[in-house]
Amino acid sequence: MTSPTLPIAFVHGWAFDHTFWNATRAALGPSSTHCLDFGFFAAQPAMTLPEHPYIGVGHSLGALWLLRHHGPLCQGLVLVNGFSRFGAVPDFPDGIPRRVIERMRLGLRRGPQGLLHSFRQRAGIETPLPAHIEQGRLETGLKMLMDMDCRDDLTNLACPIHIMAGTQDAIAPPSLTRACFSGKAAHLTQWLEGGHLLPLTHAADCAREITALTKRITAP
Repeated sequence: MTSPTLPIAFVHGWAFDHTFWNATRAALGPSSTHCLDFGFFAAQPAMTLPEHPYIGVGHSLGALWLLRHHGPLCQGLVLVNGFSRFGAVPDFPDGIPRRVIERMRLGLRRGPQGLLHSFRQRAGIETPLPAHIEQGRLETGLKMLMDMDCRDDLTNLACPIHIMAGTQDAIAPPSLTRACFSGKAAHLTQWLEGGHLLPLTHAADCAREITALTKRITAP
């Protein structure tokens, strides 16, 4: 597979860190990549986007964040297990109920290791948690999931987009994906037989679509 010709900026989701992208980066082969990090398990966050044209690739919360913050240098977006809004509100009933996210926040305060292990297990992974846990940043991430609304950002998006979703996603279920990416965006959604961790379970598919988007953008 030919490697992408534009640099790639990766943004992970909630309860993960920059190493989440290792399998996808390996599948891409030699290429210029940069992984942002919310700092959920690090001493400091690292959320600075490239200062040159790039392709943005976001997973889950990272996809939501990129929809809001991708900026004018972004040449295209690949959103994996992503959404334009996660939390339910009256005009978005297909979102995740607020009580569910509030329950997660309470669980995080009472026992962060247990809550994070349970969430990651539900997402489809049972690897050990990093030793250092930044509870405050994880709570901020949950607030973003509850309240951040990027539906208008999606509507006004100026760059090409490709959406990858799992038919068995237990965190961002298909009903949520369809509610977020309806109309024109529905035609841009690629469904894979998988769950919430497509960059881990379908790394080659993710790498192929990142490369394909880059080729479409850079084609003469």
